[in-house]
Amino acid sequence: MSPAPRIDTDAIVRAAFDVLDREGYAALSMRTLAAHLEVKAASLYYHVPNKAALLQLVADRVAREVVARLTPGRPWRELLHGTARDLRAALRAHPGAAAVVAVRNASPQVFEEAVPVVLSAMHDGLRLTDEEALHLVQSLYVLVTGLALAEFGETPEPPVAPPAYYDAWFDIAVSTFLEGVQARYAV
Repeated sequence: MSPAPRIDTDAIVRAAFDVLDREGYAALSMRTLAAHLEVKAASLYYHVPNKAALLQLVADRVAREVVARLTPGRPWRELLHGTARDLRAALRAHPGAAAVVAVRNASPQVFEEAVPVVLSAMHDGLRLTDEEALHLVQSLYVLVTGLALAEFGETPEPPVAPPAYYDAWFDIAVSTFLEGVQARYAV
């Protein structure tokens, strides 16, 4: 008899992404995840207390990927456009996660890592409060997540339109958003 597989939180989150990407959001459950990992569902609860906590870990993993790519010192427009591209890339890499990110905010401790970089960039060239700057970044995050959800929301079904359609939609939506920020808050 072979020993039981060893699991940890990271393995559980990787498996959750796997289930989300191959089978979609509706298929993700602690029981499905346990089967995927070849363990009993009860053993997952030692590492992740419930499905809500699992979904939070997924949303945080996507947000961490985006935050890790923030480059201090970039002008606000480059920073926000890069953030939009990085979020889209993270969701393209894990299309099933779009449904999770659409309904789960990143944990404050994940987002807080980005705050100094974001505020520095946005206060350089824009006239706005810290609260407005952070709301704008969250609005962009929601915009890009909504676009990804429109593209990947039926995972594992393929998108209904060709990639060029979604690329154009992303470019128009993000550039229009950034133009609006410029028009409203430019110094």
